[in-house]
Amino acid sequence: MTTKANMYIYNDFYAYAILDLVDKNLATLHAKIIKKDWDEAYSILEGLSVFAEMEGTWTQCDDGERVQVTNKVYGASAVAVLRGLQKAGRLNPAEFPSLENLLKTIASFGEMMESCSCNSDYAKLARAIARRLFKDKTEEDLALEKARLNEFIESIEDKEERDEVKADLKEKEEEDDDESEKFWFRKGEICDEDEKDPDWVLSRVWKEYKSHLSSVPSGPMRGPGSWDINKWSAAQKKPFEFEKHGSEDEF
Repeated sequence: MTTKANMYIYNDFYAYAILDLVDKNLATLHAKIIKKDWDEAYSILEGLSVFAEMEGTWTQCDDGERVQVTNKVYGASAVAVLRGLQKAGRLNPAEFPSLENLLKTIASFGEMMESCSCNSDYAKLARAIARRLFKDKTEEDLALEKARLNEFIESIEDKEERDEVKADLKEKEEEDDDESEKFWFRKGEICDEDEKDPDWVLSRVWKEYKSHLSSVPSGPMRGPGSWDINKWSAAQKKPFEFEKHGSEDEF
């Protein structure tokens, strides 16, 4: 963005702030996976999946390689949790009532990352698992879920927030009405649940991820955490002025 001082101000800080939170949660999730603490791992994965998709600004930061490797380690972590629970005989809605929603979020997040040119085949695995676990789900079940959701929305006390949620839901319903298939897990490609994908080998992907993080800055490259550019000298401002980079029309 520009300022009245005709300087270019780098404004990717928010994207990196979100990415920093994603990194921290991936590290916590990784520690739980290593310890095979599946209950904690499930909860962290669930929260991280919702957050990473909801605050998708991080996918637009200027380090595309970092976005790709972050997506890769997210996918490998998700697969590790799902397969760890499966091996323990616990990958079912009786153990985890929110399992379908988690699988849907993983698949949805993967679809979003595919649009960012990131390989996200873990979405296929999430659909495959859901298709097996929820194959007997009926339209009556969907109607009941919708009624419960509407009841929850009506309980939101803040009118502005309630209206915003209603508008989002209406938009989503209109999109769904255009499709003949009502069940999300019956849409899109799936893979074999025992699929072997090198991008799902967490130990290898984690090393690649940590290697990339070690090669990039972990904080501001100049000065403190914040500064007042109005106090900079003309010489300090010069490298950031638009005249140095061409006409303002080029931006």
